[in-house]
Amino acid sequence: MTLIIHYTDSSPRPEGGVTAQLLDGTAPLSSSVSSDSYGEVSTFVFDATSDATLGFRVGADSAFPGELRYIQAEAGTAEVWLIDGDPRVYGAPIPIPSTDLTTQDDKVYIRHTALPSLLGVWHPANPIANNGYVFDGRPTGSTPILTVYYGRDYHEIAIDHNRIASNTTTSMLNNHTSRGLVFRDIDGFKTGTGTAAVYHISFGSLERMLQVGTLVHPNGHYLLQPQAAAHAEVTEASPESVGFDPVALGELDAYAQEQIGFGYPAIAVSVVKDGKLVVNDGWGWALKHSTSENPDGSVNPAVELPVSERVPATADTVFDLASNSKMYATNYAIQRLVSQGMLDLDQTIQSFPGWEDFTDANSDYTGKWTVGGSGGITTMHTGKHTITVRDILNHVGGLIPDPEYPNRTSAGGLWYQTDDPDDRTGIIDAISRSPLRYAVRSTFAYSDVDYMILGLLVEQITGKRLDVYLEEEFYGPLGLSDTGFRPLEAGIPAERIAATELHGNTRDGNISFGTLDNGDPVPIREYTLRGEVHDEKAHYAMAGVAGHAGLFSTTGDMAKLTQLMLNGGVYDGRQYFTKEVADQFVQPFIGPGNTVNTSSVGLGWRIHSYRGTAYYYFNWGASRHSYGHQGWTGTLTVIDPVHKMTVTILTTRIHAPVTNPPNGFATAGLSAADLVPFVGYVYKALNLTDVDYLHEASVSAVDPIDVPWGTDAADVEDALPRAVTVSDIDGVSHRVAVEWDLDDFDGTESGDQTVTGTLLRPAWLLAGSDPLVAEAVVTVGEQPAEVIAPEVTAEPSDATAEVGEDAVFTASATGTPAPSVQWQSSPDGADWTDIEGATGTTLTVPAITLALSGTQYRAVFTNEAGSAATVAATLTVTPLDTEDEDSSDQDPADQEELSETGGAVAVWLIAAAMVLLIGGAVLMLRRRVRIE
Repeated sequence: MTLIIHYTDSSPRPEGGVTAQLLDGTAPLSSSVSSDSYGEVSTFVFDATSDATLGFRVGADSAFPGELRYIQAEAGTAEVWLIDGDPRVYGAPIPIPSTDLTTQDDKVYIRHTALPSLLGVWHPANPIANNGYVFDGRPTGSTPILTVYYGRDYHEIAIDHNRIASNTTTSMLNNHTSRGLVFRDIDGFKTGTGTAAVYHISFGSLERMLQVGTLVHPNGHYLLQPQAAAHAEVTEASPESVGFDPVALGELDAYAQEQIGFGYPAIAVSVVKDGKLVVNDGWGWALKHSTSENPDGSVNPAVELPVSERVPATADTVFDLASNSKMYATNYAIQRLVSQGMLDLDQTIQSFPGWEDFTDANSDYTGKWTVGGSGGITTMHTGKHTITVRDILNHVGGLIPDPEYPNRTSAGGLWYQTDDPDDRTGIIDAISRSPLRYAVRSTFAYSDVDYMILGLLVEQITGKRLDVYLEEEFYGPLGLSDTGFRPLEAGIPAERIAATELHGNTRDGNISFGTLDNGDPVPIREYTLRGEVHDEKAHYAMAGVAGHAGLFSTTGDMAKLTQLMLNGGVYDGRQYFTKEVADQFVQPFIGPGNTVNTSSVGLGWRIHSYRGTAYYYFNWGASRHSYGHQGWTGTLTVIDPVHKMTVTILTTRIHAPVTNPPNGFATAGLSAADLVPFVGYVYKALNLTDVDYLHEASVSAVDPIDVPWGTDAADVEDALPRAVTVSDIDGVSHRVAVEWDLDDFDGTESGDQTVTGTLLRPAWLLAGSDPLVAEAVVTVGEQPAEVIAPEVTAEPSDATAEVGEDAVFTASATGTPAPSVQWQSSPDGADWTDIEGATGTTLTVPAITLALSGTQYRAVFTNEAGSAATVAATLTVTPLDTEDEDSSDQDPADQEELSETGGAVAVWLIAAAMVLLIGGAVLMLRRRVRIE
């Protein structure tokens, strides 16, 4: 397995500091670095499968140093091209002929006629034709339009006015028109006239329009097409670093505040671009209205709370995702099981254990679900036993989309409620008895019951409740502490959770669930919902854990969950599902009434269609490759693989009074309830264009360095910085590599020497008429005096001393500089040990004992010239004088005293003498001189 990484910073000799690893962190078997015409080439060899996921980092990247990214190999090889400061990953660079380029005002422009051969862009038969609709206020047929198709997307450019619209639909032209979300500026100019006109598009606008890379390089100009890559983690970054205009992005904030001011309850938005979290904010009130409870348990109607009692919404507010649960709970579980080979999408529902009664014969036409009833069943359909997992993912199983199981009036004999999330027998029975509304695979009908089934299948396959499985397999490993089902039971305080409907599921008293056999009303919540799933089937029929609804989360957690799909199933060293399965699930489903161009549904995911009206919520900026989902409480997720971006919008559309029963809330008149303006403002802000060439203005001073006399040029070069800071004429700083010229440096010349360095400018940094150079002052130290090795002038002499006396040794030496001395001792002249504190010319060995007899001592002299001559001297120890005096000459009293002490002293002296004789008491003088 080989990974090849090409890196450039547009300088003559880029150095990226690239490292690589496998998904699990395993290092490569080998690595090498070389260069080619593009820049630095790093090659890594791994012991891995031919389709392994490979990680890499660019340690020297100027914007995102050390960020871990992943690429998936094919047939044993992965090869990518990187640009410094750009978080995207590219294929091989495409050189642009100079004849197709024009430079003006420090910007590079490319002819539109070059794009088909370079990028595969295509134009209609008449690329330039007058507008076929009112374009940016200009009447139909009044202005020439250049139409550009690239992949699924198309762009229309008014070449006389430098205005552009992308993927325009009737919905976009008829809604939110006053907000400027459809038409935007483009940087370009026209040459020629009529059908022979040529439009020149700036590099910046081309990147914005087609989401390709452009490169100003020492060897020319290039286009680069992005490759699919994964960012190991979502990290925070400035909007500018990934192409947002921060001023334009401020319009998103202004719009959210405007809508809150108009009465919208709560809004939170997160935006991830190129793996960078650039927006994560909340506005409004997580709790704006609330019921209250009386002592007897009865509920008072909801009122709008005074500001002092409201709870603000923030980026940490937990929202009810509604049908976005289908994707980020059930679909993720299904995708994992398919990746692991544990689920066959073409297996029939009826073949799973416990679903044997999922048949036509077991269908119960009851309640509103009778033939000809208000539920819309026009005739009996058959074939329920043939419905597959794939059919219900595509919403063509023919089942009743919403059987209203908790509502006894509507469901009739299918009525079912429970508060036990572990008992699934009742809901499986109710679903199995539900009749078909449409013939199998004849009609697309978006369906909750489809995902109720899928969630139950996940539980049966894994042997775990859906919420438990997801926590273990997804939310826990991803570090999502605020994502899950039944948040109150999970310990999330109610104060952190955004409220939904004011009076439970009654729509302000306009809905009931009927009566029980004893005449009591069927249970229905009447209090303000907060921390309980709003969806009726999820709460009453599945106790809050369901495949179609019930998931709660924050915008911050959703940033990771949406990036996981954009990553192709990998995140932070772990694979949750395969890229192949992720890609399979977002392919257009060609089914009833759909073609590959008009389909807006994949396997569960809602997708933008190739052509036509498209999926409404993905208009206003998203590419035609986008996918995601919408939720009834007011939530929307958009995942755009072309822009490498995800947008999460969480709101509480239904936390408001009902003004048009049964489902018309007071928020319906506010544009925020439509959700799409938030998307539009995000894409509108993706319009940061800049010049392609910069002009240098100044270079920063380099700190002076001091070196010893005699230092060579190579050591000085190592001490000097490898890059300096260069400011352009706008005051923006850039790190630029420098090549130092040390040919004239002389390390044997004391004092200050100025050395210069040539700036290794990137191709986009232009030198002035007097090109800047880097300068540094190198101070060479004074030449040291002549160094003379130590020479011993007084050698230590052997010493003889009696037991208990001090032994003294002396020694001295000369040298330049003056040498230091360290005394050492050795019992045998072989193993020498430093004597602590013995660093003078005199060594005193106090109160010697017989045990020291024969010990050698030496003085070691050293200076800058190294070790000098050392002289070893031997210590001779003699016993005390033991010769007896004549007792006849002693005083009689003295003799008596000696007799009284038992002759103790004499005995001791005799014993000592015997020891000395046995051990060779008198050691002969000997000397030894050694040169080190």
